[in-house]
Amino acid sequence: MKKFIAMLMIAVTVLAVVGCGSKSKEENESASETLIAPDGSIVQETTQEETNPENGLPLSKQPDPNAPVVDTVVVYAIVNGNMSQVMDSVDKLTEESLLDKLIELGTVGSSTKLVSFNTEETGETQEAGPGSSDKTISIKNGVLVLSDFSAGKGLDEETAKKAVADTFTLNYELSGCTVEIQ
Repeated sequence: MKKFIAMLMIAVTVLAVVGCGSKSKEENESASETLIAPDGSIVQETTQEETNPENGLPLSKQPDPNAPVVDTVVVYAIVNGNMSQVMDSVDKLTEESLLDKLIELGTVGSSTKLVSFNTEETGETQEAGPGSSDKTISIKNGVLVLSDFSAGKGLDEETAKKAVADTFTLNYELSGCTVEIQ
C-alpha cells in the first residue's frame, strides 16, 4: 500500500510539473517576429508599444482621465476591537475633511466640531528623506482646538484624543500634535 501511494504521489508531481511548464516559446513567437539575415543569422525583431511622453506609460496602460483626484489619508480608528491605522481618501486634505473622516470611522462622536488648527515651527531641523530636493526639513508641532468633543463608541476620551492627535500628526507630517477641548 505504501508503494502504491508513493507511486501515485510521484505521478501527480510529474503531471503537475509538466502541466505548469513554460509556454514562453509560443508566447514569444506571437509577440515578436523572427527574421533570417542575409548571412544566415537569426534576427528577432520585437515591436515596442508606443508610450505617452507625459507620463512614460504605455498607451494601453493610461490612467482613467475621468477618475476623481483624491488625497490619501491615514486615520486611527477601531477595527475589530483594536485601534488601527485605516487608509482612506478625501477629496482634499483639510483639517475639516480629516475630522469628518474621524467622525465617519467612529473615532470621535458626530457632535465634535473644529475650532482651529495651527502648526508652528519648533526651530529644529532634521535630515530630509530620500527623493527630497532639500537636505533638511524643519520640524513642526500642531495645536488642534475642538469643541463639543465626544469619544467614539467604545472609546474613552483620552484614547479618542490620542487617536485624533496621532491622525493629525501623521497626515500633516508633524513632530507632535496637542488636542485642546473647549
